[in-house]
This record gives sequence, structure tokens and C-alpha cells, in this order.
Amino acid sequence: MSRTLRTSATPRSPAGERRSIAFSKRTVEKLWLWLGVVTVSAVFGAAYVAVLGPIDDFDVSSWVLLRGAGYGAVIGGSLTAAQFFYVDGPAGVWLRRAPFLVSLVVRTVGAALIISVALIVCGLVFRRVVDLTLESWLRDVAFSFVAAFAILFVLQMRRIIGGRVLRNLILGRYSKPVREDRVFMFLDIAGSTKMAQELGDLGVHAMISQFFFDIDAVVVEYGGETHRYIGDEVVVTWPLADGLEDGRCVRCVFAVRDRIAAKAESYRRKFGVVPAFRVGLHGGPVVAGECGDSKQEIVYFGDTINTAARIEAECKELEVPLLISGDLLDRMRLPPGLRAEPRGTTRLRGRDRETTLFTLRHVEESV
Repeated sequence: MSRTLRTSATPRSPAGERRSIAFSKRTVEKLWLWLGVVTVSAVFGAAYVAVLGPIDDFDVSSWVLLRGAGYGAVIGGSLTAAQFFYVDGPAGVWLRRAPFLVSLVVRTVGAALIISVALIVCGLVFRRVVDLTLESWLRDVAFSFVAAFAILFVLQMRRIIGGRVLRNLILGRYSKPVREDRVFMFLDIAGSTKMAQELGDLGVHAMISQFFFDIDAVVVEYGGETHRYIGDEVVVTWPLADGLEDGRCVRCVFAVRDRIAAKAESYRRKFGVVPAFRVGLHGGPVVAGECGDSKQEIVYFGDTINTAARIEAECKELEVPLLISGDLLDRMRLPPGLRAEPRGTTRLRGRDRETTLFTLRHVEESV
């Protein structure tokens, strides 16, 4: 018997939902981070003029400090806004996919232009208390570049390893192993071996790279953290409460499916094939901790992550694109318009007890 949750209005495509999530989750998070950068930049700006006072022999009044804070806020806010709403946005795809050196040069030139314009605008708006000499202007630009580099470095690190992971690394949360409850999603591109024979190693790598690039925005929208890429497979994780909230981990899978369907024609033109994929979902307790020396990363240990990987492998045996464990499904309220269909009970390799598996479909989909 299938588990079904019906509503009077069941949108098939998550496009409208995705806009809502982007506004309430991703964009709001960016806005808060932008405000944080503006605040920190304002403090740096005020500290900068406080240090300059004795050097340039002018009085550091509260108004001077306020103007310094204004300079810092405008420069930091402008750089961060350009990063969030251009580089990280749809218009910045070409820059994110550019070779590292090209991207570095373009971002450096862009930062130089932004800083120069910001200094000119601030000079006109706030008016300097002391005369602006070439030496002082070059000094302001140099300091702004150093501060900008620090900001962009943190933002780039955040993009590479994820905001939550970066925060926890800085705070030392995983310096010693800790227990967490998490959801894991193993997503594997189907038929990659056959595609490698048809496209060649370089061609299939390009397709896999494009696929992971395309679905990343969806994963971020639904609060997922990309844990690692393993060949043609990606591992995504959520803290258990976040993954279960409104069935977020499940909605992410269907949003990925719709994202790839929307870009199907592009894949056909470039690669002659639209990639299909299989997904395994499971959740439960794990142990997380830092591993490595010259290259550190956060590693998860435990039966939960192993089970999620084996559930994904069962998709091929059962010929379904998605499997979710009964344990995880029992904790979750299915999103509207989805039904769970039982796919039997199996004893996964390495587990003593049997695992009940379900696949998920839209209500209106035929079996």
C-alpha cells in the first residue's frame, strides 16, 4: 500500500517553490552575511582613520570616525554585493567556470574598479577632513585592497567548503569527534561507463562536471551541503532536523530532476545525451571529525552513511531512480503531491537487520 498525501493544489514543477525558497532561505542568508560584512568593514574603516590620526597629525573626532566607518561600509558592501549578486548569480556563471588564473585576474580588476569608484564617491559624499594627496590616496587604495582580499578570501573559502563547515572549522567544532544526526543523499549518474565509451574520458568528464555545476544551485537552495564528489557520484548532507523540515531533502531530489529536465536540450546539443541519475536517502546518527594534516577535511563515520550508499546501489537492482529508507520516511511528513511506494525489505551488505525501502513519485505519475 502506498503512502499518499494529497492537496487541492499540487504543483508539478517546483519553479514557483524554488523562487520562494530562494527568497526566504538563500537570499536572506546572503543579505544577513552582507550586513555582517558591512558592519565589520565599517569597524575596520573607523579603526583605520583612528590609526591615521597621529600619523597625519589631525584630530580623531567622533565625526572623523563616523566618516571612516562610512568609507569601510561602502567599500565592503560594494565588493560583497558584487560577489553575491553578480559572481554568484546567473550572470556570473562564465566567471565561476573560467580557468583559475582568468577568474583571479578578472576579479582583481573588478575589485580595483569597485574600490576606486567607492573611494571617489565617499570622498564626494563624506568629504575628507584632511587634504587628499597622492600618497594618502595610494595608501587608502592599498589598505582597501588588503581588506578586500581578506573579505574575498573568506567568501571564496566559504564557497569551496560551505559556510557551515567553514564556521565549524574556525570554531574548532570538529577538532574532536562529535556525534550528529544527519540526512545523507547519495546521487549517482546512471550509465556513466557506457557514456564514457561513447563520449570518451574527456567528454564524459565534461558532462559530469556540467551536471554537478547545474545541480549545485538546487542543493544550496534546499539547504544541502555538498560533502564530496566521488567520480560520477555526489554526497549531499543535511543536519537531520533541516533535512526533514517540510521534506526538504526529498524536495531537493525532485528539484534536481526538474533542473536537469529544463536543461535537457542543452545536454543533447553538447553531449548527445541527457544524464539520468539514481538517488539513495537515509538518515541517522554519525560521528563527525577533522581528518588529515596537509589536507584537512571533515569526515563522517557510521552505519548511517554506509547505509545511504548501499540504498543508492539498490536503485539499480530494483530499477527505480530513487529509494528512501523506511526509517527516514517514518520521521518525515511527505511534501504535498508525493506518494511513497514500498519496494520491499532487504538486508543490505554490512547490516544485521533488514531495511525497508520506498520509492517516491508524484501522485499523478503512473506506476
